[in-house]
Amino acid sequence: MRTHGQQLQAAYRQHIAPYSEHLQFAVTLTLKQSAQIVTTYANGEGVYKRFEKLDDEKVASSIRYFNALLTRSLYGNHRKHPNKRSWAKPLAIYSIEGRNIQKRLHIHAAIGNVPASHCELFPLLVASAWMQCDFAYNDIDVQSIYDAAGWLGYITKQAGYTDNDCLDICSSVVPPFIQQGICT
Repeated sequence: MRTHGQQLQAAYRQHIAPYSEHLQFAVTLTLKQSAQIVTTYANGEGVYKRFEKLDDEKVASSIRYFNALLTRSLYGNHRKHPNKRSWAKPLAIYSIEGRNIQKRLHIHAAIGNVPASHCELFPLLVASAWMQCDFAYNDIDVQSIYDAAGWLGYITKQAGYTDNDCLDICSSVVPPFIQQGICT
């Protein structure tokens, strides 16, 4: 008989398993606990600097911003074109770890739908996009996925145990053409 934690973990894994055939890269991004935020005044004369602590809203905002920067670097203006929006975005499944343990907060991502022309440069594109985020820490790891089911299992390892909501469904991005292929 499985515990509630094991059932939750199995449900997460079952939910994301259909995407495994589309995944290409395993990414780990580490976050700072606080950061100096610099905002330019509206009139363009000077800047306002302040320190902010990391919270759940800033984590979600960092993921959204990272994903927007990565999408721009992978697809350029295709991401804006009405006829290309269904495929001109990466498949990205995010998991956040370290909230309830004594570890630096970090994001695991399973990323796919990367154009073949960008696969070799992908680690540099990830690093460039991540370092533009306010709470980005310089600890970044990007690996090619050879066992997608194994990576998806790894990024959900805390579900049901130390971090029930580690899988960030709201920040994850699924291109419509992949979603339609899975749902049919």
